[in-house]
Amino acid sequence: MQRVQKQRGFTLVEALVSLTVLALAMTGLFSLLVHNSRLNKSEQMKAETQANARNVLSIVVAKLRSAGWDPLGTDLFNGLTLDTNTGDTVAEITVRADYHTAGTPGTPDGLADQVDEVIVFRHVNNQILWDNDDDGNFDVLAVNISNDADGDGTIENMFVPDSTTDPQQITVQITAVSPVIDPITRDFSRYTVTSDVFIRKDL
Repeated sequence: MQRVQKQRGFTLVEALVSLTVLALAMTGLFSLLVHNSRLNKSEQMKAETQANARNVLSIVVAKLRSAGWDPLGTDLFNGLTLDTNTGDTVAEITVRADYHTAGTPGTPDGLADQVDEVIVFRHVNNQILWDNDDDGNFDVLAVNISNDADGDGTIENMFVPDSTTDPQQITVQITAVSPVIDPITRDFSRYTVTSDVFIRKDL
């Protein structure tokens, strides 16, 4: 007589143990995916903040290096005007250079009062504004520029001259901040760049 074997399935306890192990594995995998997503977002925010600071610094420094460009040696204009009110929350600097006469690019006239020869930079309310065509209207050059390097609420001056009467060098400091809180550090991401610019005299 042939003996019939009974097929044995999972018991309820085995099924519950399997489901528990699977749930733990899925929870761990989900946590890892969420952490990696936050890490990627954090790194992307840091890269964007660094790029923002570097880009605006390069523009400001390039213009400051041209301050005082006076190829005719007339000495009829002041290449740099510093902010006279350093006690407020607005930092400002005016740059002048003799690039051309009105309507004649590349032809200096010994003055610096034409369009594109006077540039005003202003840092206010987490923005850097500039008037680069001498029309009195400011355009936004960069946003999310706090100039608060350590996050203590104190705004550092964007332009620090070595002398207030006869500046030979201007230290430009720019601190960019992320627009939202970093998901890893739970704080705003900050990045500070500085550059020392030597002011040219008559050339």
